Amino acid sequence: MPELLGPIENPLPDAELCGRFVAWIGSALAGRVDTAIACAAVETGSDGHVVAGWPDGGPATRTDGPELSLDELVVRLVDAGVRQVSLALPVAGDPVGVTGTGPFSRAALEAECGVALGADLTRFGLVPAADRRGSSYRGWRWRVFAEPVSPSDPRAPVEPHRVVEQADRALSRALRAATDELAALDLAQWRPEVTAGRKEAEAALRAAGQRMPPDWPAPARALAERSLALWRIVRVARADSGAVSSSGSQARGEALAALSHAVREAAMAAYNVPVASQPVGRVASVVIDLARRPPR
Repeated sequence: MPELLGPIENPLPDAELCGRFVAWIGSALAGRVDTAIACAAVETGSDGHVVAGWPDGGPATRTDGPELSLDELVVRLVDAGVRQVSLALPVAGDPVGVTGTGPFSRAALEAECGVALGADLTRFGLVPAADRRGSSYRGWRWRVFAEPVSPSDPRAPVEPHRVVEQADRALSRALRAATDELAALDLAQWRPEVTAGRKEAEAALRAAGQRMPPDWPAPARALAERSLALWRIVRVARADSGAVSSSGSQARGEALAALSHAVREAAMAAYNVPVASQPVGRVASVVIDLARRPPR
């Protein structure tokens, strides 16, 4: 059972933003979509994105140096030989999608989302933060993290393989269990949270526009939309203390933690589908294997 989730104190980046980055930039790296189209899709709904901390001098995180645009980042990733792109959605006590306690893992855990990229010699990580450089500017600033890959571990670590169909069923089971438990504890509290979360999800989905490349498998699209809506509902619920009694609060936190885990696992399964579409029921790798991209 994942540890109980704490309340949200500050606005966080959105899981959908990192998922959209994984799908579109991964597809661009694989030559499936035009880089300009992919970058525009990632930047939809914002005033712009910049990338800071690219390690020009070798695998090390930097805080200085020039900022890159997304299309400049794609060029750097190609030159670095990036072969894997995956979504990470860790939370305190349940760090799915990240390994170890390095700078990327810590930053992704704090933001509760990130993008992991693997090459033969280097692991990269990207974590977004709100870019408020002016009173009306609303953009995103991606911080790059990098570390060398040891000879004994030539590929970046990734989550176990997922099947979209199985992830969807697991999410349904978790949702039924959590709904029953939460309804028994504080029905009046849970219903407004569901409504608020759904409204937030609908607004975010409208702002994001086309969230996945055109050839993304339909079952993965549906699972992504469903899991993101539930991700926001759980987030709203976490901000409320819930049941009055201490025992009720404990049970409520456990129910939300279990549902949060299933929701994040489902979102990762939906966004981490290989660029080459696979039929439903086949194992969907949690990475986009760029080594198998067709020659240009």
